[in-house]
Amino acid sequence: MEFASLKDWLERLKEFSEKEKTVVLVEGKNDKQKLEKFGITHIYSIKGKKFYDILEELENEDLVIILTDLDKQGEKISSKISHMFQREGIPVDLEFRKSLKNFDIKHIEDIPTDLEESINAGQKNYPLP
Repeated sequence: MEFASLKDWLERLKEFSEKEKTVVLVEGKNDKQKLEKFGITHIYSIKGKKFYDILEELENEDLVIILTDLDKQGEKISSKISHMFQREGIPVDLEFRKSLKNFDIKHIEDIPTDLEESINAGQKNYPLP
């Protein structure tokens, strides 16, 4: 999946998050709060949870978008969770996370809030694949 801009990335993530049985998995409450400001829904924070509890709580989802930070800890979490879900047959999406590298963003909470107004205004320019 290619994104023309960070705004495009956020709009597409918002569209995906609105789909039933799709969840956006983040590390902590700051990440969740930041994404909620952009109208992103179905966000699941793993802070303080054991990996097997996460799997149990999300086992009935059709898609888990893994959006951990792009630091060393986030890489470890992403790798472990994606393998765990895939082993259980739960589809995961890592493309949104990987694409953040193109925008020089390492932490979800560092996404600039100046895009918030235009995204929440409902401007949808990009169809789902």
